[in-house]
Amino acid sequence: MAYPQQTAPPMGMYHHPAAHPSMMMHHGSRLDLLEAEVNHIRYSTPPSASMSKLPGMVPSPTKLGGSEVLDFGSLSGASTGASSNLMDTTMASSADASVAAPGHHAYHQLFSLYKDAVTQLNSLQVRHTQLMSTHQELMMAHYGALQYAAETESNASTGPAGAPKKQLKKHPCMGVIRLDYNYPPADGDTDSPASFGFDVTYRVVPGMTFEIAQAGKFTEAVERRFAEGIKFLEQKGVNAITGDCGFMMAFQVLARKIATVPVFMSSMVQCPVIGAAFDAKDQILILTANGNSLKPQKDVLLNHCGFDVEEDRFVIRGCQDIPGFDAVAKGQAVPIDIVQPGMVKMTADIIRQNPRISGILLECTELPPYADALRASTGLPVWDAVTAADFYISGFKDNPRFGVDDWQAEWDQEQEEYAFGQNLIEKERAQLVNKASAPGAKKAAKPKSKAAAQKMKKMAKKQAPTLGVVRLDYNYPPAAGDIDCAASYGYDVLFRCVPGLTFEMAQSGMMSYRVQQEFVTAIQWLEKKGVCGITGDCGFMMAFQPLARDVATVPVFMSSMVQCPMISVAFDKYDVILILTANSKTLEPQKNVLLKECGFDVDDTRFLIQGCQDVDGFDAVAKGEKVDVERVTPGMVKMVQDLLSMQPNIRAILLECTELPPYADALRQATGLPVWDAITCADFFISCCKDNPRFGLNQWQNDWDGTVEEYKLGEHLTAKQRGRLT
Repeated sequence: MAYPQQTAPPMGMYHHPAAHPSMMMHHGSRLDLLEAEVNHIRYSTPPSASMSKLPGMVPSPTKLGGSEVLDFGSLSGASTGASSNLMDTTMASSADASVAAPGHHAYHQLFSLYKDAVTQLNSLQVRHTQLMSTHQELMMAHYGALQYAAETESNASTGPAGAPKKQLKKHPCMGVIRLDYNYPPADGDTDSPASFGFDVTYRVVPGMTFEIAQAGKFTEAVERRFAEGIKFLEQKGVNAITGDCGFMMAFQVLARKIATVPVFMSSMVQCPVIGAAFDAKDQILILTANGNSLKPQKDVLLNHCGFDVEEDRFVIRGCQDIPGFDAVAKGQAVPIDIVQPGMVKMTADIIRQNPRISGILLECTELPPYADALRASTGLPVWDAVTAADFYISGFKDNPRFGVDDWQAEWDQEQEEYAFGQNLIEKERAQLVNKASAPGAKKAAKPKSKAAAQKMKKMAKKQAPTLGVVRLDYNYPPAAGDIDCAASYGYDVLFRCVPGLTFEMAQSGMMSYRVQQEFVTAIQWLEKKGVCGITGDCGFMMAFQPLARDVATVPVFMSSMVQCPMISVAFDKYDVILILTANSKTLEPQKNVLLKECGFDVDDTRFLIQGCQDVDGFDAVAKGEKVDVERVTPGMVKMVQDLLSMQPNIRAILLECTELPPYADALRQATGLPVWDAITCADFFISCCKDNPRFGLNQWQNDWDGTVEEYKLGEHLTAKQRGRLT
C-alpha cells in the first residue's frame, strides 16, 4: 500500500473561534436580543409601563444557577446588531442610577442574566480554543504516524540504497493442544507461554477431559474437535504441535495423520534417544504425576516411544505423595516453593536405592518447573516437555553462529497470555466442560524469579555445561558449523584426538586393539575434564557407540543419527525423511549398528538417503581440504529442491555428515522444512544439563563466558601419544 504524501495542517488554523462562525451563531442571536431589551428598558419612561405595553414582553420566571430569574427566551421583534460592548463604564453607571427607578428590579434581573450569559460564552470560547488546540496536536501526531508508516513500508521493500530487500520468514512458533481443563499453570508448565523462548499458540479441545485422555479413547464428537484443533494450529502457521497432557500420547497417531508438521504429544518421545545415549545396564528415572498413570499407556509407549513400562531399565515413580503436589489433581496453583524441596528429597532417596540411575525424564507436563533443582542437586541430566519442544523447534530455527544470515525474523521476546477458551468460536466455547476465561494480553517475556535461589546460597555453583568431542586422527580446516569448529557451539567444547583412528578405520567399523585403548583413554579423559555429553566428529563412529557408552557415565551420541527415532515418531508412517550424507553408499556398512542403536533401518522406505558427493565443491571433504561453503551452498540447495519436486512427501531433513551443518540454515530457508544435524543433536543433550533461564531454580550454575578456544590436532595429548598420530 502506497501512502499519499501528507501535509501538516497550518499552525493556528483553529486558534480563533472566528474560523467557525457557525459555532457563534446561536449565542450571538440570543445576546443581540438581550442587548436590545436592555437598551429598551434603560431609555423608556416609565420602564414598567413600557414593558407591559409591548406584546409578548411579559417575562416569565425560570431557573438559572438555582435562582428564579426572568426568562426572555420568548422575546420577539427585537432588533439585532446591537453593540456587544455593553459592560463598559457607561453601562455600569446607568445600572447604578436606575436602582431607585420604577421597574429597577426587572432591569437588575435582566442585567444579571446578561452577565451570566457573557460569562458562559467566554467559558465556552476558552473551552473551544482548548479543543481546537488539542485537535491540532492530534492532527500533527496523525500526520507523523502516516509519514512513519510510509517510511517503514518503503524500508521493508527496499534496502538502504533502494535495492529490493528480501522478506524475512517468521520466527518459529509452537502449537499446543489443551485439555478441557482450566487451572493456573506455573512458569515451566507446558500451559504457560513463559516456559518457552518462542511464540506459542494454544487451542483447547471442548469435551476432551482428563478422564478421556487417560482412557485413551475419543467419542466421535471429541475426535472431530481434536482434528479441528490440529487443523486450526496448522492454519495459524505453527511449526510443531504438542499436547498439555502426557496421556495424549494415545492420540499421537491420529494427530500425525492430520498434521504435516512434527507432532509430539508427550515428552516420552525422547525415550529412544535417551536410551540410546546410555549403556543397557544404566537406568533412567521417570517421574510422573502418579506412579500408576503410565500403565494404561503401556502399548502406546512401547509401539511409538520404544518404552517398555515393565522394563527394569526404567524406574517409574509418582509425585502424588509430595506435600503440596496434590494441587495438580485439584486444579489449583501449585506452591512450587513447598513442592520443590520434597521433589528433590524424593529423587535423592530414589537414587540412593537405585545407584545405576544415570538420567531423569519428567513425563508430566507440570513437572518442568523442578528440572533445574533436580539438575543442581543430583548432577544428572534432566529431560522434560520443554527440552522436547526446544528440540523440535530447533529444526526450524536460524542458527545465529553460522550458515545463512538475515533470513528469519528474530523473536520479539513477547508472549501472548492465553485465556482458557481463547481461539474458539462462541458455539465451541458453549461445548466446554470448564468455563472460558477472559482474554489475555501480550506481555514481555521475563526471566524467572530468583526467590527460590535464595534458599540455595550455600550451594557451590556448578560449571557451565561442556561438550566433549572425540576426533579422528585426521587434520583438516573445519568451517563454521562443522562439528570440529569450536565456534559452532553456544557453550564450551573440548576436543580429544584418538591417535591411529583414521577415517578408513572408522568407516570399517573396526578398531585395532591399540586404537581401541586410545579410544577408551580419550573417553575417560573427557569425563575427568567434566564434560556432560560426548560425541564424535565422524558419523561412522556410531559403530563405537556401545564401547563409548560402556566406558562413559554421561550421555554418548557418536552420530547425529541417534536423532532418527525422535524425528520419525513425529511424522506419519507415509511421510518421508531425507537423510543427507557425504556419500550415498557410506551408510551401508553401518546398517546393523544403525538398526540396533538408533532404530534406523537403511532399507526402510520412510528414509530417503542422498549423498552429496556430486555437489559442486563438496569433493573438498573427501580430499581433506577447506570447503568453500559459499560455493557449495547453491548446489546443495538445488539438489534438495530437485528431490522435493520428485518426492513431495518429504517432511524433514537430517544431515548425517558432521561437515553438513553449515548448509542447514540455507536448506531451512529454501524448503521451509525442519533440518536437524550434529549441532542440534549436541544442543539437545547439552540442554538437559543446562540452567533454563526462563523458570525454575536460578543462580545454581555459572554462565558461559562466551569465549571459544581454537583447537589444534594433537592438543591434550602426551608426547608419546602425539608420536602415534598418522
